[in-house]
Amino acid sequence: MTDVRFLWRRFRETDTKRIWQTAKRVARKTHRPAAFVYSDIMRCIFTYGTGYVDYEAFEMYDMTKEQREGFLTIGRNNQLVAELNDPAYRGIFDNKAVFNERFDKFLKRDWMVLDGKNSKEFAELLKEKGQLIVKPLDQSCGRGIEKIVYEKGMDTESIYKDLYMSGCVLAEEVVVQCAEMDTLCDTSVNTIRLVTIYNSDDDVAVAAGAIRMGRAGNYVDNFNHGGLAVILDVSTGLSATDGYDKERITYKTVPEIGTVLKGFKTPQWEECKQLVMDAARVVPQVRYVAWDVAVSRDKGPLLIEGNDYPGQDVTQYPKLGLGTYAALRKLIK
Repeated sequence: MTDVRFLWRRFRETDTKRIWQTAKRVARKTHRPAAFVYSDIMRCIFTYGTGYVDYEAFEMYDMTKEQREGFLTIGRNNQLVAELNDPAYRGIFDNKAVFNERFDKFLKRDWMVLDGKNSKEFAELLKEKGQLIVKPLDQSCGRGIEKIVYEKGMDTESIYKDLYMSGCVLAEEVVVQCAEMDTLCDTSVNTIRLVTIYNSDDDVAVAAGAIRMGRAGNYVDNFNHGGLAVILDVSTGLSATDGYDKERITYKTVPEIGTVLKGFKTPQWEECKQLVMDAARVVPQVRYVAWDVAVSRDKGPLLIEGNDYPGQDVTQYPKLGLGTYAALRKLIK
């Protein structure tokens, strides 16, 4: 059952004008009365915990009742997080520096936090590595990420000050991904999103997965920044779908490269699964986590980050019958 208090709060906060705008757009596509679509959106909000954005993006207006039942909506996702993830421990995942400290052995790369006093160490790390990825500590969806490339004679002190003042204070060694992942996009580190459910140290399940990739010229693979994704069959590590973007436009091949997306084999799949299962045991109080994994050229699979509030958009494609809610519920003990 969906969290009624959460839904009531969402209903009060929802801009009804946006619901009407969504209803009108869907009505034009489906040739149904806008009032009918509006009432269906409201029904989905209260029955399934759907957001109006999900309703349109996932084409819920064309779903059967059974498909809607199997869809992990924003309301259901919120309920799972509240049920499985202890708020006292979620801060470990919400602050990237704290996360890196706790999960350091899974990162397999050098990193540092700019504290306003370690500009010399930053300059040395940048010169040694040649390039660094820098991030804010508390942002998600790829926001605020920059790549700094070393050039001889560059003013590293000014760069340091600018980063520190902007709050972009986590600096990490750039991951060099394996050749197989390069075939998806060779300018971004393309990550494997794997969702785990922790029941005990002897019972950790990989519940859902996807591969995310950037577009040519981008160095961020995030789904919310123009990237593509494919759903994974977590029993085999093979892609189960064509590629798709945030708007659910589908792609049989990577547009700029030509790699066929359906059936793509995740490199070092068993090692990827073992990595996230081991990571899930580190903070057992946070049982429901979405991990981002890169497969590096020299060090194998490694963690990029963990998300204590897994998104519901990347790892499911409900209009193809690939919703994850029923599977997640089945795995929880």
